[in-house]
Amino acid sequence: MTTATETVAELVTTGVVEVTPTGLAPSDEFRATVSERCTAIEDGREDAPADLPEALSAADVDPRLLATYATLRERHPDVSTTRALVASVLLDSSKSGPPPASGAPEGFVPVHGEDAVRLVDLCARCVVYVWRDDCSPCEAIRPNLSEVFGTDPPEGVLALSVYGPDCAALLDEEYDVVGGPTTLFTLGGSVDARFVGVAEADALEHEIETLRTRSVRPS
Repeated sequence: MTTATETVAELVTTGVVEVTPTGLAPSDEFRATVSERCTAIEDGREDAPADLPEALSAADVDPRLLATYATLRERHPDVSTTRALVASVLLDSSKSGPPPASGAPEGFVPVHGEDAVRLVDLCARCVVYVWRDDCSPCEAIRPNLSEVFGTDPPEGVLALSVYGPDCAALLDEEYDVVGGPTTLFTLGGSVDARFVGVAEADALEHEIETLRTRSVRPS
């Protein structure tokens, strides 16, 4: 399995992203290509990619996100649809600079709160871990989450980590999260279950297995 570090290296090599003083950002060339493709999609001069994931098939999906996904897959055809979808959301992010990542467990993708909401809406099954600084319960649950997702992560479940203090109002409004650590298990864009505080690895594994067996309700 390709790691996140290897994926970033590939994106730099192919000119999708570039190193800036504040971190990684989409390159000017990639932005220009996406803008041209976005206009073509909006004008009906270009169809959506043939391998478009179901999450991006809705009529109200942002054309720019479609254009970003199409351009990324064109340059990285071997990347899985899920990883390409995650990368597309991050490349299309309205936030500048990387999200805080020091509290992210192994196997989790650090994201800004707004991007977490978009990915939860787009991906059928997600685990969203909300953490904060100077938090002993956060330190206690992190190795348990790393144990579940680090070496042999469960298939079909996207793991995201969010630094809560950066988006407290958003997390409260969207998911009724008022502190960390909170671990959300989402299904079809809605919270299916949650742990507030520390949860052991076996409890996490049980909840994830339950999540994987549930059917996504039609929207």
